Amino acid sequence: MLSKIEYIQTATWHRIIDDLKAAGFTEIYQYAGMDAGIDYQRYDLMHQADGELIIFEWDNWMEGSIQAAPPRLEALREHYQLSTPTDGEG
Repeated sequence: MLSKIEYIQTATWHRIIDDLKAAGFTEIYQYAGMDAGIDYQRYDLMHQADGELIIFEWDNWMEGSIQAAPPRLEALREHYQLSTPTDGEG
């Protein structure tokens, strides 16, 4: 089961993506609709060594969210001073 952190400021959300890519995660999906980066954005990152998936979504009303396994979200929450993860579906 994936958990979710919501309401992440856009600059922090982008920084987390960049940091995870530098740490060995690969982008396996990027939303490319006509509103990409304007009203909505999504990136799926996967760590090739163990198959760990992290889903990043953003919209211009709620800003960023991250869905991942609870241990990963807890580590991100602590490192980037984010809100408490919530259980979600996914």
